[in-house]
Amino acid sequence: MTSKARRGFLGRRGWVWTLIAGWFVPAIMTGAYIALALLADTDAIGLGWFGIGLLFVLCIWWIFRELTQTAALSRAMAVGDAESLLEISTHALAGKLVLGRSELVLYQAVAYELRGEWSDALAAVERAHIAPAAKKRLRVIADAVTITALVETGEVGKARGVLDTQLAPIVATLNDRIDAQLVVAARLARGRVLVAEHDPEGRALLQRVIDDVRTGAATRTRATELLARI
Repeated sequence: MTSKARRGFLGRRGWVWTLIAGWFVPAIMTGAYIALALLADTDAIGLGWFGIGLLFVLCIWWIFRELTQTAALSRAMAVGDAESLLEISTHALAGKLVLGRSELVLYQAVAYELRGEWSDALAAVERAHIAPAAKKRLRVIADAVTITALVETGEVGKARGVLDTQLAPIVATLNDRIDAQLVVAARLARGRVLVAEHDPEGRALLQRVIDDVRTGAATRTRATELLARI
């Protein structure tokens, strides 16, 4: 990926925005605090407070970067923007990590799934190494991507195994209101398996996903396309 294609600050592209999103702000703030400390003509205690203030500002900047990148990835996945999802996660993995590596690789898997690159999606889920003790959200996403890729490549039996042994136990612990998006994603994954098995319940389940007001635009589109293929 060239520097022109890199996504920098608040979704902006170009090397200037990439620089701002990286070390520009911390470098400027560090220089400003050093200048203030030298001009303040203070003692060691005063310099120590300057250092504490600088650390506080850098922590705020780090949190801001984490929140903006998390928001950008979540939005890209919600609207089904595979290119942005892959671009942001790949750039984050290549540079300074803001999210955990496993979560970023999992976002890549989702991007590959949206693009219909099933083998790459399965490989990315494998690289993500989502542990059984990981967050429910990550486990549901990983299992949903795996099920979709397996069904689309004709491995319906394996998809059924993932559904019954991995995804179903997680779904049983989800709150239908608090974890609404995860519940919808799990229903779509189950609907895929049922449709592949020629079970009439699959069609009804897909329609339920489409009619659910909590279903995101990308998920509704995928459910509609799958229902149209039946």
